[in-house]
Amino acid sequence: MTPRERLLDAALAAFTTTAVSVAIAADLGSHRGPDVLAYGAAVVLGAVLLVRRRFPRGVLLVSAALLIAYYVRDYPPIGLPVPLGAALYTAAEAGFSGWAIAVSTGLLSISTYARLHDGEDPAYLFGYEILVTGAAMAATIALGDGIRSRRLLRAEQRERLARERTAHEQALSGALQAERLEVARDVHDAVGHTLTVVSLHTDVALEAVDDDPAATRRALENVRAACDTASAELRRALGLIRDATPPGLDELRELGVEVPPGLGPLPPTVEAAVFRIVQEAVTNARRYSGGSPISVDLRTTETSVVVEVRDGGDGPPADPGTGFGLVGLRERVALLGGRTEIGPRPEGGFRVWVALPR
Repeated sequence: MTPRERLLDAALAAFTTTAVSVAIAADLGSHRGPDVLAYGAAVVLGAVLLVRRRFPRGVLLVSAALLIAYYVRDYPPIGLPVPLGAALYTAAEAGFSGWAIAVSTGLLSISTYARLHDGEDPAYLFGYEILVTGAAMAATIALGDGIRSRRLLRAEQRERLARERTAHEQALSGALQAERLEVARDVHDAVGHTLTVVSLHTDVALEAVDDDPAATRRALENVRAACDTASAELRRALGLIRDATPPGLDELRELGVEVPPGLGPLPPTVEAAVFRIVQEAVTNARRYSGGSPISVDLRTTETSVVVEVRDGGDGPPADPGTGFGLVGLRERVALLGGRTEIGPRPEGGFRVWVALPR
């Protein structure tokens, strides 16, 4: 319990003791004058409030029992709302509204019966006294229950905010993991493609080194060009790590690919995937098409972005689905919930078709 709460309970105890003592001293219509026990009851009614937060039901029952004992001894009337109000409020605030209602109803019934037995005017008793006393105790219970409900609502709001914050952090962590995977694929694509090209042109150079120096030179120039391309791709991938800006439609335009006006804007992950799909498909087409024309078609439907890359060559000499680049392409599309169709065209050449959710 905080010092502020202790001070509040002490003030409440002092107020209750003082108010009850003043009512006792007024000595209105009693059959027995006040004595030490009467004022002692006032002190106890206030003192029990010092532990009201720890024992809300106990304080309520002790206060009710003390009031019954007080009135049985026919001391001066002190009412019910003032000596019992703090105990009723505390019980309701602690979640024991049913106890508070039962105790207040019981005391009000006992008090009404006793006062009728003493000959009080029923019209005044039922027309005013009981209504005022009952309304005061009901309002006290309602206030305590309302404070408790508001506290629970705030706790629920804090819990919901904590859950939302946790979910947001998890989403950020997942996005970071996905971005790392994206960077890993980019590095793989850049290095893997380059090594394949270097290997092919190195074989050409080795075969032509003795008989065809010009072919050897061309092969070595192709190796250098491939290395330069790989260096640029690696710089792009490292820039992605530093800047967290994935490639998108603007980079496609820089590559000379025509982007339809109505294609964007798209979510960053989709734009990055479109870029990498086109890059991978064009790289494979250039590698195996034998110099035939390559077409890139981008279009949208109501729910998807469609990417189609075609060439007129003979297609890859091996199974088109086993290359590491095409496997990575399929994985990338699957992560985004898309579909892929990769393979030779019936009329010749090779086709990569992808549909990504918008």
